[in-house]
Formats: sequence, structure tokens, C-alpha cells
Amino acid sequence: MTDTRMKYTSLLRTFALTIALLTSLTFRPGDADANPGGLTMGFVAADSKELTLERWQPILDDLSKELGIPVRSVVLDDYAGIIWHLAMNKAQMAWVGNKAALEAVDRADCEIMLQVVNARTGNGYYSHLITSKDSPLNSVQDVLDNAAHLTFGNGDPNSTSGFVVPGYYIFARRGLDPKTLFKRVVNNNHEKNFHAVANGTVDVATNNSMALVRYQIHYPDQRAGIKIIWTSPLIPSDPIVVRRDLDPALRQRIETFLSNYGKKTTGKSDRQTTWEKQILAGRDWAEFAPSDNSQLAPIRKLELFKMRMRIQKDDTIPSETKEARLQEIDTRLKELEQ
Repeated sequence: MTDTRMKYTSLLRTFALTIALLTSLTFRPGDADANPGGLTMGFVAADSKELTLERWQPILDDLSKELGIPVRSVVLDDYAGIIWHLAMNKAQMAWVGNKAALEAVDRADCEIMLQVVNARTGNGYYSHLITSKDSPLNSVQDVLDNAAHLTFGNGDPNSTSGFVVPGYYIFARRGLDPKTLFKRVVNNNHEKNFHAVANGTVDVATNNSMALVRYQIHYPDQRAGIKIIWTSPLIPSDPIVVRRDLDPALRQRIETFLSNYGKKTTGKSDRQTTWEKQILAGRDWAEFAPSDNSQLAPIRKLELFKMRMRIQKDDTIPSETKEARLQEIDTRLKELEQ
């Protein structure tokens, strides 16, 4: 009996060690290669997945033709999923908002390569609060005064314009928490929040200027029934991030191709140039401009300001610890100003 138990215990240990080894091999960041001989670009469906692919598929097809390798897409409903795909090398590049780019840089071994330049607002765009045109709400103060009776459509926690920017400028600077302020808070992407306002299932919601331009085209009747009651300071345009370990020669070819997209260059036919210009114009984009991690400085500041306010208000933190944490944040803020 004792020998049987010992053998059984030994088998269990062996099995457990095998599983642990397989898990470490399977999920270690950077080891996975989901698309040998190809490239995968990640997207978050800030609108529907169909609209996201409609916007990007022609560009990915052109990029694939230029590189001579398959360029695939992965479209998910949340930023956390895209960051995970980047960290695990299941996607080698992605178009994301600034907050998600910050997470990708800090947690997924990525860096910013380019940013999308908007044809109307240039290297930036705006966060908005929207509500029904028939609503008595006409300002942020109206929303705050009536919050206890309102349902608020907030964005994905990793959305720059849907969550981080309005979260800082509207709530954090006033020491307010949307979760305790409103009767109810729901988190959705821009398109779902837009429809929720149009359908009356939420009273007020976050959105952004570029999304509202698209909805004017795709949902003109609903857009006509919605008004903007708050506009943020300018937000840097959404960047394209790439994994740092992407082959340098391949990265250079991608960057060159996208930087020249819509521009007449040596060897590019007039027909192809016209096609690319039409693709960009149809998305209200001007170009893909070079960028780097420095464009994240404003978002890092917002995150640090929010962290500072949380620590300042937390009475459970010992005074010496609180002072040290606040000093550390102030030092980081000064570094960002340089």
C-alpha cells in the first residue's frame, strides 16, 4: 500500500512538473510566433469589428503586397486583449489609443513607430461628452449636478478619449469618482456608447471627434439627434506601435511604406498613388507620420496626476510613506517637463 501511494505521489509530482514546464514554455512573453512567415496587426474595435476592418483591410492588403508576406489582422473588443497579443508576440504591431500604447510600451516590449494624422485636426483629436439633443443637460456642471439620477456611458479603461482624458479633466481634478457619483455606470466602446445615447439607454457618454465624424457618415439620423456638451484639450493622434524585437529591416520597410502611403514616390504609379490618397481621404486621414514614445508624455502626466490625487486622499497610508510616494511622483512629473 505504501509503495503504491509513493508511486502515485511520484506520478502526480511528475505530472505537475510537466504541466508547469509546458505552461512556462507556452505563455512566456515573446516566445510565441503565431504567424511564421507573416505579420499580424492588432486593432481594437472602438466601432464595430466590421467598420474597423473596412477602414484598415485595403491598407493591410497594400502592405502585404509591398512586403511579399501575409499581413493578417486581429480585431478585439478591448485594449487589454491587444496588449496581451503584443506581449505574447501573437501580434507584432497594432494601432491603439495613447493609453493602450503606454501599456504596450511599459508591459509588452513595444515602441511607437508612427501616428495617424487626421485631415481635420492634424496630429490630434478630442474627447467629448455627448447626450441627446432633447436632454436638458448642456454642460459638465449640469451632468455633475444631476449625476445621482443619470446613467453614464464610460469607455474602456484603456481608452484614451473614452476613459482616461474625461476621467482626469471631468472627474479626477474635482476629486470625483464616476462609480459612486452616477446612478449607474456602463463601460463600452465608442460606437456602443453612441448608440446607447441615441437609443436613450444612457443619459450621457464619452466619445471622440473622429468617431463622431464616422457616425455622421454611417448613422446620420442618430448623429442628428446627439449634441456635444464637453470637449477636451487636444489629444495626440493614435499611434502605431511595434514590438521592439521586430526584425529591423522589416520594420524599416513597414515604416517607409506607411510614411509614403498616399504620396508620389519613385516607382509608384499615378494610379496607385491616387488609390492610396482615396483610401486616406475616405477615413479622414492625411498621412502616417513618424512618431516615438515621447508622444505619450501628456498621457503619462494624466496618469501620474490621477495617482497623486488618489494617494493624497488616502488616509490609510502612513504620513512618511505618503510623503515619499508623492515626492517620487513629483520627480517623475518634473522629468516629463524636461
